[in-house]
Amino acid sequence: MIAGSDGERKADGPAGGEGAESKAFKELSLILLSLRQGDFSARMDKVLVYAQSAARSRDARARDNFIRFAFLNLDAALVQALESLAFRPRLASKSDEQKRALALQKSFDGLEHPEKALLEHYVSSSDPLNKYIVAGPWGHQYLKKRGIEAQDLQAFDMQLCELLGCKDTAAGRIVLAYAGLSRLLDQLKEGAD
Repeated sequence: MIAGSDGERKADGPAGGEGAESKAFKELSLILLSLRQGDFSARMDKVLVYAQSAARSRDARARDNFIRFAFLNLDAALVQALESLAFRPRLASKSDEQKRALALQKSFDGLEHPEKALLEHYVSSSDPLNKYIVAGPWGHQYLKKRGIEAQDLQAFDMQLCELLGCKDTAAGRIVLAYAGLSRLLDQLKEGAD
């Protein structure tokens, strides 16, 4: 296993930030290995390879680039998972979707807890396009833009997966693991600084 060989190598190395870095990488790799299923296998492999490269890198600039590439692949896997879980109405054009997303953004911008409002809107709305926008990639991107806390994002993901009934699917597991994986990548970056 990749984490084992890396962890053993680092355990023999000098003390310092490597303990936290190694722990974050080990935890990250265990989660990623459990998510390597179906269509998501290639993305999870890329996240793992970039995280491993970041954990081994001694050059701060290269490490930051590896972490950035890991995040790009993790975000792409999340978008792929959300698109597969949320029903997109066939008759809605991209223009309709953009107009509706802008209107929803304006209504959610003034709220203190947008994650709760998005879930309430999903439950109360009868419009399939609204449901797709809130439950799909736009909803997650909007919450990240608003800078909500990681635990709030994780709670949002858990409730969304319950509403969609997808906790046990490969895509649902990606969505549920996203906040934790993001936190571990941040720890890997911070632990190495």
